[in-house]
Amino acid sequence: MSDLILHQYELSPFSEKMRKVLGFKGLDYHSVDQPDIAPKPALTPLTGGYRRIPVLQIGAHVYCDTALMVRELERRFPEPCLTPPALLGAAEIVADWADHRLFSMAALPTVVALAEILPPEFFEDRAKMSPGFSAEGAGGAVAHSENQMLLAMSTLDAQLNRTPFLLGEQLTLADLSVYHIVNFAAAAPVFGNGLAACAALNGWLEKIRAMDIGTSTPMTQEAALDIARAAQPHKPPPQDAIDDPQLPVGASLTIQADDYGQEVTQGEIVWTRENEVVVHRHDTDIGDILVHYPKQGYRLAVDA
Repeated sequence: MSDLILHQYELSPFSEKMRKVLGFKGLDYHSVDQPDIAPKPALTPLTGGYRRIPVLQIGAHVYCDTALMVRELERRFPEPCLTPPALLGAAEIVADWADHRLFSMAALPTVVALAEILPPEFFEDRAKMSPGFSAEGAGGAVAHSENQMLLAMSTLDAQLNRTPFLLGEQLTLADLSVYHIVNFAAAAPVFGNGLAACAALNGWLEKIRAMDIGTSTPMTQEAALDIARAAQPHKPPPQDAIDDPQLPVGASLTIQADDYGQEVTQGEIVWTRENEVVVHRHDTDIGDILVHYPKQGYRLAVDA
């Protein structure tokens, strides 16, 4: 049985990113469907507060943020490689741009375009994650985001007119990080029309859409929690752990995203890597959990 458990929901663009990552690597995994709005009672016991989707669970280890999930999968399953050494920096820079700036351009116009098929509570939930997020009264913000996204699509198309993938001859993390946002945005007519005018970008999108998403076996939420209950998280630091004087081992830490979805996780620091911090939590229901976060993109506050 695969040890990989992906907590996701079908329409989540970031879940689609991870499904393609798992498929590219040919990995089997379990898929646990989670709600697309809060509350998420079968997810928060694992994360301690983080409610974004997806989340990767391996036993009693829980990985938050797709950037960190990809690093962990690259570490455990290095072939085939999504971040070849010669392109690692460029791939992660493009991925960070896509996951934050490109997504911010696409999200509001796409969701507003789909407003008629989305329940009102979806907008209420997203407004809690991103104040001001609404279908009404967002005309100026929507128009600006549309223009910015169309410009970005034109830039991507210009690159793909020169190379089959964003960083050259091979598919990398950069492609899968941009793909899931363009794929999501294509549901909005304004971006679908823009895509039709970008032949290279459209061809690249169809090529990645056709890629495998790995072998996924459904798992219930309770079964995933049972696995966490039965597991004993491995606490000794890995060989590449570092001493970070700003994040001392044993300190109590509060973790909060620096953009949207700002629920907090609190725990005791167990180890750090250059761009990762791991905290120990004890949940009254499922027991001891190690929650992994990237440092980049998060406010990390050591409790006094």
